[in-house]
Amino acid sequence: MSRDVSHLPRYVDRLGHGEICFPQPLQLKGTRSYAFNIAADRDKVQALLDSQLNSACAPDLRYTPVSDSVLLTYLEVETATSLSQTIGVQGDRECMFWIPMWEWKKGRLLPRLTFFVPYLFINVDTGLVVGREIWGYRKTLGVIDLPEPGESRFVCSTTIFPTFSDTTRAQHAEIVTVQGTKPLTDAQTEFDNAEGLLHAIKREMRHERGLLETVVEGATDFAFDIARLAFDFNVHVVNLKQFRAAEDWQRACYQAVCESPAHLDAVHRGGLLPGDWQASVRMCDSHQIVNDLGLHGSVDGDILTTDVRFAFWVEFDFTTLNGVTLWEAG
Repeated sequence: MSRDVSHLPRYVDRLGHGEICFPQPLQLKGTRSYAFNIAADRDKVQALLDSQLNSACAPDLRYTPVSDSVLLTYLEVETATSLSQTIGVQGDRECMFWIPMWEWKKGRLLPRLTFFVPYLFINVDTGLVVGREIWGYRKTLGVIDLPEPGESRFVCSTTIFPTFSDTTRAQHAEIVTVQGTKPLTDAQTEFDNAEGLLHAIKREMRHERGLLETVVEGATDFAFDIARLAFDFNVHVVNLKQFRAAEDWQRACYQAVCESPAHLDAVHRGGLLPGDWQASVRMCDSHQIVNDLGLHGSVDGDILTTDVRFAFWVEFDFTTLNGVTLWEAG
């Protein structure tokens, strides 16, 4: 249930004065996403959730990982537009890591399935600002390259600092890449609705790991929440929304755990990606993805390469709804 915000001050609207934080809800159409399931270390992921979420909101709220997997996605949106103000439409490309989580709330018996996105790269400034200011997404500008026809290489590049020091100069470098053995043009359509998508994901989890229960702690609750997702088509993403205090960089002038529901309006088609896939992640001080997620694989210099458990693609439309403040610092 959303909190009463009638007492809050009115937002000073800057539309027409260079505003790039467009108001929600936002409707996104013509989205094509490529998803890669990757093995992660549950203890490392828990340590990340402890430092980035639980350190602020526990014991009122507490988050634990659902599985020993994370999801890496690349997506392209054809059009995004605000449903609150008439502005225009804009597309974007994004690359992000998803962590499925259990949300434990004081006084609530069973946990709830939610998601955390610790790393998100986007190629447009409007999407970056909207995501950070409204919902607290940890968005960073990046260049996202999708495969050309006949190819199978995804590339995300951004600004990095290889090491932290007073003399380290920022670099623009590839941070996450995915390479397949077969081109995307070989992909076949296997489903044309949300139920088919969820069925395909659960099938692959069982196929890759023997049993769903070997991957997921609390598999009964997981199955219930997946069924609920198929019923209401809402994906619940949780973020720590915060802003530094002007007076002290170690203090936050505002801090809250916010939920940003994304409603799946339609699934047009999708299927498994053919061939074998590998994901490569650059290791650097500014983006400690490998350590945060506990990724394992072969290392060549500062690049770690790991096998993808399974991969799929899906075309869909969705709407980012008004958020919910789950917890707020006093």
